[in-house]
Parts: sequence; C-alpha cells; structure tokens
Amino acid sequence: MKYSLLASFVAGIALATASPAIAGKRNIQTLDAPVAPCDLGLTTPDASDCAGYYSGNLINGSPTDLQNQADAIALLDGDFEFDTSTWADVEATRVLTLTGTDGNQIDFGTTLFGETIIGAHFGNVSGPAGNVSVFWLFDFGTEGASFITLDDVQGFSNAVLYTTGTPPVPEPGTWAMMLLGFGAAGYAMRRNRRRWIRQTA
Repeated sequence: MKYSLLASFVAGIALATASPAIAGKRNIQTLDAPVAPCDLGLTTPDASDCAGYYSGNLINGSPTDLQNQADAIALLDGDFEFDTSTWADVEATRVLTLTGTDGNQIDFGTTLFGETIIGAHFGNVSGPAGNVSVFWLFDFGTEGASFITLDDVQGFSNAVLYTTGTPPVPEPGTWAMMLLGFGAAGYAMRRNRRRWIRQTA
C-alpha cells in the first residue's frame, strides 16, 4: 500500500513536470485576454492574421511587455518567435509619425518582403476598445511593399517592425540578361570613344 501511494505520487510529479513541455511555445505566460478582436481590414493591404487588441501600450522594452509581445507574436498564424534580446533592433524601426499625402502610411524606410510582422499602438481606436496594441502578420510576397496604409488613423501612436523577408534572389536567366546588357553598354561606349578619338585626331 505504501509503495502504491509512493508510485502514484512519483507519477503525478512526473506528469506535472512534463506538461509545460507538451504545451510548447504557445503556452502564453503573461498576456491578458484581448479587450476587443483585432481588425484584419484596418490596413491596406489587409493583414493575413492579427493578435489583439490588447489593453495599453505593449510595444515597449519593459520585461513584462517584452514577454507580452513574444506571447502575442506566438499566436500569429505561423511558427513565429520573438527573441526579446533583439528588442534594440526592433526599437530602431519605431515609427512615430504617419507619412503619405493623406497622412495614413506606416513607412519603415525599407521594402517589406514575404511574411512580415508589425506591431502598433493606438491611444484610442474606433469603437469601445480604447488604448490598445495590435500585432499584424502580412504576406508581401516577392513583389514587396514600401509601406502599409491605415484605413482609419484614429489614435495612432507608434509602430514597430519585428521581422520581414529578404529581397528575392534573381533567377539565373535574369543575371544572364543583366550581364549581357552591361556588356552591350560597355561595347557601345568603347566603340563611341574610338570613333570620337578618330574624329578629333
């Protein structure tokens, strides 16, 4: 009987310690429930997924909010992780002012390719949500995009770029055409130079 109780106790401890490993990275530790569902159509182009709206400004460097950001990004549709040690790099992308002729573009000054994660804080969004943060996932493909447009700028405070893809590598045929073009331009320049030398001699 003693051995049976001891075995049950040991098995219970083993099960309890194994549970977090089963949960994996989607075991959210600190993130509160969203105060409102995020809007995939708030931007042009539309986001393919979003996490939020979460109460307050989660897009800062405090230890709790760094973990909140990591937890929110882990909820996006894909296998994404935010390494909180790279916050300085993310912080360097911060946009505080909207640009464009209509003052509604978030522009990070770089072309965005493929799967791209952007976080934004709004001091007051449309509807009852209030002061919130949202995390968007976009897929800009190989064509890329220079900016995203907010369809409603109410309360925009700031945005950060967590990750984006790299420009596509040109196909071998494209490289061949480029080299052929450079060669032809060089040949034409050399030929014109010889003709000019003969005419001035």
